[in-house]
Amino acid sequence: MILDFQSIKSKLHERLSLELPGLKAHELMKVPGRGDYPLIPEKAKKAAVLLIIYKKLDHTFLAFIKRVTHEKDRHSGQISFPGGSIEASDDYPIQTAIREANEEMGIPMEVEIAGNLSPLYIPVSGFYVSPVVATYEQNFRFTPQISEVEEILEIDLQLLFKPSVKSKVNIPVSSNFLLREVPCYNIQGTIIWGATAMILSELEWVLKN
Repeated sequence: MILDFQSIKSKLHERLSLELPGLKAHELMKVPGRGDYPLIPEKAKKAAVLLIIYKKLDHTFLAFIKRVTHEKDRHSGQISFPGGSIEASDDYPIQTAIREANEEMGIPMEVEIAGNLSPLYIPVSGFYVSPVVATYEQNFRFTPQISEVEEILEIDLQLLFKPSVKSKVNIPVSSNFLLREVPCYNIQGTIIWGATAMILSELEWVLKN
């Protein structure tokens, strides 16, 4: 698989304009018992996340955030993509994703949009999330929003797409409940699971096929 920045950028623009795998890719990383949700509940809240793919030291990276631990956040402490809820003035989903990523990580507003991945409903929080894929070639510095972001993770795409990083783990989600055999990406001890892993699975599918 060719993973240089320009090749990835070209392939994303081409492939994201075509039919997407959607559920077929999501299924590979779906939490057991989650369900497919072919019909999105009317009360679902719209949100968007940004997958920012960028060049750094002749490698291609994808950025994630580790969310601050907070008792009211159902995704507290998890690894996710930057993003958040739609605002009334947004041109959804692109403006929502860029605005939220800028606020949470300091990502430049001038990123180049490659396209969208398949929307995904997250039942635990009630959000209907649209993933936006963007690229950026210039050097920039992350500035995490400390109230929401504990850490910014820069992961080389070559690591993400190695078969050896996929595994299954047990995930404690409360003091007395354990999710068993959850598919995940295990990147040097960093566990990416749930909706983030499902979105990542579709990005991997798009780039590999």
